[in-house]
Amino acid sequence: MLVWIIAGLGGFVWGAIPWGQWTIHCLHRGDVRRLSTHNIGLRGFLRRVGWGAGILLALEDLAKGAAAVWIPVALGFSPWAVTTIAVATLLGHLYSPYFLVRDGAPFRSRGGAVVLGLWVGIFAGGLVLPAGFAVPLGLWIVVLALPRLWGQPWGYLSLASVVLAASAGLVLLVSAAAAPLVVLGLALLVLVPWRSKEHLARIVDDVEPRLLDDASGGEVGLVSCAFLIHPMHQADWWKARRFRWMRFLVRRGLLRLEALEWISRFMRPMKVDEIRGIVTPDGTRVRVHLLAAPMLPATIKHEAALALRRAVQASRLADQLGAQVLGLGAYWSVVGDKGLAVQRKSPVPITNGGAYTSGAVGESVPRVIERLRGRGLDLAQSTAAVVGANGVVGFGICRIIAPLVGVLIMIGIHADRLEQSAAAIRHRFPSTTVETSTDQAELLRADVIFTATSQVEAVVFARHVHEGTLIYDVGRPADVDPSVAEVSGVEVVPGGVVELPGDVSFHVDLGYGCRLVPACLAEAILIALDRSYDRCTVGMAARAENIRYFVERGHAHGFRVVTAGAAAEPAVTDPVAI
Repeated sequence: MLVWIIAGLGGFVWGAIPWGQWTIHCLHRGDVRRLSTHNIGLRGFLRRVGWGAGILLALEDLAKGAAAVWIPVALGFSPWAVTTIAVATLLGHLYSPYFLVRDGAPFRSRGGAVVLGLWVGIFAGGLVLPAGFAVPLGLWIVVLALPRLWGQPWGYLSLASVVLAASAGLVLLVSAAAAPLVVLGLALLVLVPWRSKEHLARIVDDVEPRLLDDASGGEVGLVSCAFLIHPMHQADWWKARRFRWMRFLVRRGLLRLEALEWISRFMRPMKVDEIRGIVTPDGTRVRVHLLAAPMLPATIKHEAALALRRAVQASRLADQLGAQVLGLGAYWSVVGDKGLAVQRKSPVPITNGGAYTSGAVGESVPRVIERLRGRGLDLAQSTAAVVGANGVVGFGICRIIAPLVGVLIMIGIHADRLEQSAAAIRHRFPSTTVETSTDQAELLRADVIFTATSQVEAVVFARHVHEGTLIYDVGRPADVDPSVAEVSGVEVVPGGVVELPGDVSFHVDLGYGCRLVPACLAEAILIALDRSYDRCTVGMAARAENIRYFVERGHAHGFRVVTAGAAAEPAVTDPVAI
């Protein structure tokens, strides 16, 4: 037992040595986590580090695995000792404590080259016959080079690594009579596929780089940022391809939604999509990594410690993906004192997007009010209502529209606070009639309704609006229930929404349509484009200077604030992650 413990510790330390990280550091080529072929593709990796360094890194991992088997066999170690060293080496490589000690966070290594090295060492040590050795190696080559794999001429390196490990494990299980080799086969069959599960899911979501992809931007600069989102409702889980198979289990009664919600609390942040095709007028290209932790708004709101931990984990994932800044979307924007606590633990700049959201709302609200004139209404005689008038955004909207309309109805939860806010509006705009209410029924009097609450559920329903009402919905989740479609002529304008320049494409439904994203996401893009990290919005308030800055830079980069919505259709669907 003592020999096995020593052998296991020695193998783990050998596997945990980050040869690749040290080599890249010595060559001054960057960070191995950002330069992973699973992040930027093989061509991008070789372009960044060079062919010589790339071959050296591959040989180092290959030698690490081969030496872990061949040297113990050559020294006459027992089969159990050889198996212990081999499994410990693989575990050390996959779960190296080096990054945990240095950075406070583990590095998700996939171990494909090390597995190949282990397999070579098994063959060189005479533990498997040539025919058995050739099968996993042949499958590995086939998966890499299989023509027209998923519509592309080359395959996925991550999938090839999983196939290699699984097939090698099966060969050992089928052909080996010795118990130690059976244990080694089980380790290969389980460890590598489990460690690569996120990359297999990315293949399903079509966001995993293929063998010959260059996701680093090639010779032309590519701006990269990330944005963290979440499902608004339980049904939104099926909007990511990786989770659609669960819908069958739920429909068959084999999996309860409550159980799925409980399981989601243990899921780390994941990359579910990319926004591609953003091109600014000066030709700069932008890629946005859409990250998600599948927590519902109620969970994020009521479990602050868990939400903060997931937001910090998302920031580390964004850093590994090469993102220059991480934006916090929807309910993530209020986590950790609106990003302040997240920023303290994040390796990348954090923004909650409040500045550009305020700017986009401030720019579009007067235009929405002006549309009433186009409907033949006298603005001085019109009535506007603001739901969530107690909030920062809601009160800001009240100040914008008060001088433009005849009657302003401020609706909120706390009557005393509403009266205090209304008093300030009356003092500044004495010609406007300002009323307060805690009853949404007052909305029936309004020609135009603005909503800006932080409620998890909708607050404006069909019974609250009349025919032809114009609604501007800033709330996320949406404040307007789809039942408003039952009322003829109702138009819902999504508040704080921006149209991106270029031929934009992505799979996950953000709820706005093609090329449209929330302004908080657009703020992260603008920060990455201008490298204006000092203008990130965190904390309770956004500086007026930054609000003006993002509005101006948005126009300069070809962003357009949306001021039109859908008439006689369901309210704009909620932005979701999965």
